[in-house]
Amino acid sequence: MLETKNPEIDIAQLLERIGLELKRQQKSVAGGQNRVVPEELAINDPYSWGQLSSTLNVAEQNVNAGAEVTSMLHYRGIIRKIARFLGKVTVFLGRVITIPQRNFNSALLHCFRITLDGIRDMNRQTALFEQQVSRRMEQMERLLREKAALVDYLKTGLVVQERRTSILLEELRRQVVEDNGSPESSGHRLTDLDILDPLYLAFENQFRGTREEIRDRLLEYLPLIRATGAGASGREILDIGCGRGEWLGIMQDEGLSARGLDLNHVLVQECRERGFEVVENDALSYLRSLPDNSLGAITSFHLIEHLGFNERIALFDESVRVLKPGGIALFETPNPRNLLVGSCNFWADPTHLRPLYPETHQFLMEYRGFCRVELLFLHPHEGEQRLPEDEAPQLAARLNEVFSCARDYTVLGYKA
Repeated sequence: MLETKNPEIDIAQLLERIGLELKRQQKSVAGGQNRVVPEELAINDPYSWGQLSSTLNVAEQNVNAGAEVTSMLHYRGIIRKIARFLGKVTVFLGRVITIPQRNFNSALLHCFRITLDGIRDMNRQTALFEQQVSRRMEQMERLLREKAALVDYLKTGLVVQERRTSILLEELRRQVVEDNGSPESSGHRLTDLDILDPLYLAFENQFRGTREEIRDRLLEYLPLIRATGAGASGREILDIGCGRGEWLGIMQDEGLSARGLDLNHVLVQECRERGFEVVENDALSYLRSLPDNSLGAITSFHLIEHLGFNERIALFDESVRVLKPGGIALFETPNPRNLLVGSCNFWADPTHLRPLYPETHQFLMEYRGFCRVELLFLHPHEGEQRLPEDEAPQLAARLNEVFSCARDYTVLGYKA
């Protein structure tokens, strides 16, 4: 018989668990923005379900208690016979009371079974619904990425066509103005670089890293810039080869005065659309147009590896000339001491000429007039990208020195 005093069945605990599960399911179905408390979540634990099932099994075994006499095995002989006889008489006389109780027990047990089955069905349906929502969200995110890439592609194509049209119109105007009308008299031609501008932008988007990643790396230079007073009034910062404008964005956010310089028309146009001041010109021509002692800082990230030796020397010379006393010039470039960078990753960019040895770079800047030149090694491999040093610490440490060391380095030159 299922009675509340039966020590093998805790009806109050059983009802409490079912109530908690129902509350949890109601919150889950309603979209439950408030997280369910751990006690309610425990009902989903397989062991909790097993306890509920075992409790109901005990109840089923005892649902007909009082309808028949037990075996009376703990009695012997005549006492057992008398006990069984008295038990049968008691059961016969007590059926008027026990039949309604047994019916009540059966009905209550049946309700519990239906409730638990319903909760399990709701769990399965909720899990399926969450899986469908998750898959749908992944599909939506993938579609959004594809649409964003398509928009970028179309935008780039539009800028390219605008560039080509303006060049062709300028070419036509020059030819009309010239008396002889010969193509050789034209000033600006449609060069391969004009056509390849959008290609390099797409290359940077693919291999350079996201804007957020580049911004995080460049933030390391802020203390150096602030220490020299660059970016204040009369001490403007010039970013040579500003690219997509991540560094210019940081300068703008920090309230520092800065402008960019780049040859790539598509990149220049994109920076200008973001509200940055950018000049479209090559580095040496623009620097030579500036007066002496006119800049507070010159920055350049991953540019000098694109230049020949003579151009780099001229760049250092002009940088010393245009910087104000106390100004800083910093040039970041891939670090060839990292074997993966020097032997492989460096050559991913087809416009790179050759890796630059750090100490040579430092010597050249000192020789061309910078009073104090320092090397700053940055961006080593971290975490799982490094070899574990548990089993062979000396070997792993040595390999990490050449394979996982700084991927970039910066040479910093100060003007006296």
